[in-house]
Amino acid sequence: MLPQDIVNAYSAEVLGFGFKSADTPAQLLAGPVAADLERMLARVVAAFERSGRRHLVLLGLGSGALAAALAEALPVGTLCVCEQDLALVRGLSSSGRLPWWRPTEPEGLAGLAADASPWALFFLLDRAGIKPLDALVLQSPELPPQAKAAHRQLELLLTRSRPLSLSEAPPLPRLSVAAILAPAEPDLPGFFAQFPDWLTELVLVWDAEALPDIPVPDRFPVRQLARPLKADFAAQRGAMLAACAGDWVLYLDADERLAPEAWAAVPALAAAPPDIAAWHFPRRTPYPDAEHTLIGFGLWPDVQLRLFRNAAGLAFVNPVHERLTGVSGGQALALDLEIEHLNRLGRGAEDLRRKLAGFDAAGAGRVRHALSAEYPRVPRELVAARSLGGPMRCLLLPPEFA
Repeated sequence: MLPQDIVNAYSAEVLGFGFKSADTPAQLLAGPVAADLERMLARVVAAFERSGRRHLVLLGLGSGALAAALAEALPVGTLCVCEQDLALVRGLSSSGRLPWWRPTEPEGLAGLAADASPWALFFLLDRAGIKPLDALVLQSPELPPQAKAAHRQLELLLTRSRPLSLSEAPPLPRLSVAAILAPAEPDLPGFFAQFPDWLTELVLVWDAEALPDIPVPDRFPVRQLARPLKADFAAQRGAMLAACAGDWVLYLDADERLAPEAWAAVPALAAAPPDIAAWHFPRRTPYPDAEHTLIGFGLWPDVQLRLFRNAAGLAFVNPVHERLTGVSGGQALALDLEIEHLNRLGRGAEDLRRKLAGFDAAGAGRVRHALSAEYPRVPRELVAARSLGGPMRCLLLPPEFA
C-alpha cells in the first residue's frame, strides 16, 4: 500500500464510527477569498520546493480550500493533511469540500490523517512511512491562532523529536520488572511466562490481605507483597516502586505482554545515554481477534511510560489512571517496542465491567468508564510495529513532553 492509502484506510474507519461526542460540532469555516488563497498556495508550494523534502504534512484542514488546492498542485501522494477535529472532517466531506480525499480508491491524490489523538496521527504517519525528517511540516496558514494551538502537540512531536542511536551489544541491565496484581487475574501463567531469564528481580504487589497460593517463576528472584488496593492505584504503585532494587524499573499489568523480540531490545534502552531517564512504548489492543487492532479516540497507540531509571524523587499520583512524576532527565520513545494489551481478548464482558467499576471507585465519581460493544478497528498489519529484527528505531522526545 502507498502511504496515502494506509493513512486514508485508517481515517475512513475512524470517521465512519458513530461515536457521539458531547462537544458541539465544529462549524465550517468560510475560507479565504480567491486572492488570499492564491497567495497561501504560492507560499506553501514555494516553501515545499525549497525544502527538498518528499512529503508535505499540513496540520489542520481549515475550510478545506487550501488543502484542495495543494492536492491539485502537488504530485500525487506528496500531501498528507492531519486533522484532530473529526466533526469538522465529517462536515467538510459531506458538503463536498474534500474532493481530493478518496479513501476507497487506491492511489488517491493525497492522504488525510484523522483522529482525535495527536499520538495516533504521529504514529499513523510513521506506520505509513512518512518520516518527520523527510517531510516539511506546516501549520495551515488558513487556521486562526486558537485552531493552530490545537495542533501544537503534534507539531512538536513531528518537528522536535530527534532520532537516537543505541548500543548494538549492550550489557544486561539491573532490571526490576514489577506489577500490581489481583489473585483472580486471568492467565497469570501467561503473564509470568513472558519474562526472560536475565531479570534481576520480579516484584509483585498483590491486592490481598495475605500472599496468594499462586505459582510464580523460579528463574530469577521474586519479591512479593500483599497489600489491599483500597481503590488507590497510585498508592499500590508506590508500594511496588519502593520494593524495586534494580537500576531500572519496567512495570506491566497482568493483561499486558511484550514479545520476545521486545524483551531482547530492553537492554539497549537501558544502555541509553545517562541523560535519558525514561522510555515510552506504544500499546496495542487486539479486538475482536488477534488480527485486528482497536483504534480511534485514544485507543491506539495509547503511549505508555513504562521503563525508567530507579531514582530518588519518583512518585505515582492519581488514584486512578495513575502516572509517574519526578522523572529527572530526557524521555524517549521506542517506536516499535509495542505492548500488547489483552484486556478485551483475555477477559469476559462481566469481568471487564467489574474491572471498570473498580476504576470508577478509585476515581471517586470524577471519571466514569463504560464498556462499548464496538469501536473502530483495522487489520493488525495496517498499524503494526516494524520488525524488531533491524536497528531499533528510537526518538528523543521534545522537552515539553518531560
